[in-house]
Amino acid sequence: MKIILAGTPEFSVRSFEEVINHFDVVGIITQPDRPKGRGQKVIETPVKQLAKRYGIKTFQPEKISEIYEELKDMDFDILLTCAYGQYIPQRILDLPKIAALNIHGSLLPKYRGAAPIHYSILNGDEETGITLMYMVKEMDAGDMIFKASTPIEEGYTTGLMFGILSMIAADHITEWLNNIEKGLFNRYPQAKEEVSFSPKITKEECEITSEKTIFESQRMIKAFNPFPGAFIMRDGKKFKILNYSNNQEGIEFKVKDGSIYITELQAPGKKALPYKEFLKGSEF
Repeated sequence: MKIILAGTPEFSVRSFEEVINHFDVVGIITQPDRPKGRGQKVIETPVKQLAKRYGIKTFQPEKISEIYEELKDMDFDILLTCAYGQYIPQRILDLPKIAALNIHGSLLPKYRGAAPIHYSILNGDEETGITLMYMVKEMDAGDMIFKASTPIEEGYTTGLMFGILSMIAADHITEWLNNIEKGLFNRYPQAKEEVSFSPKITKEECEITSEKTIFESQRMIKAFNPFPGAFIMRDGKKFKILNYSNNQEGIEFKVKDGSIYITELQAPGKKALPYKEFLKGSEF
């Protein structure tokens, strides 16, 4: 079975490598390389680095529609996306012989959109998972094929859940694609009454203020770690909050119904530090 992959971040790499090792991957599409960090050095996407390791033809269009003619001339059965980061027009979704499929980081129909893992932690969910689904014009609205779930333990951050879910996707994707090739699967429409959304998190949503509750503040710290990063403002400066304690150990920050206790934080332009080290010589 010939497959074209489309993805960009580290989250895609494990499952894509499984696909490369078990199927005929004839091309990989990823976002253009972008400048990052203070030095604005151009960094290759993790998926491009994967493609180079295996010598697979790579496409990096600003808009995927730019490579429509090239894709149309290619012979492939499946287009498989995972955290690609671009809207894919219907005429490209129609190209594969079998299907255009997406690996989504939630148990659909819950949390369609760009930030499903963030929202599962922000809302205090007890479980999340991976859904393999058909791609349609409407974002994340296609029929579901397979799911795999996992608990969200107390203290789990978005960063940790990204790693867990990427491993779950990698553990299942070969079996799922084999079943699709053999026709051993069903399609399950998403129940409209159960649909919820997880739009991209804005920086403004990450501020912990005195109007937040303890629970809200703690969930924000976990949900926005490591990115975009929950923060508090102090003397006009933004301090990123990475961890907290439940036992009144740490820097106290008063909120609506009590206090949270910050155990790890990061000053502007500095590295993250445990609170005791942070307070040495600090006027915080």
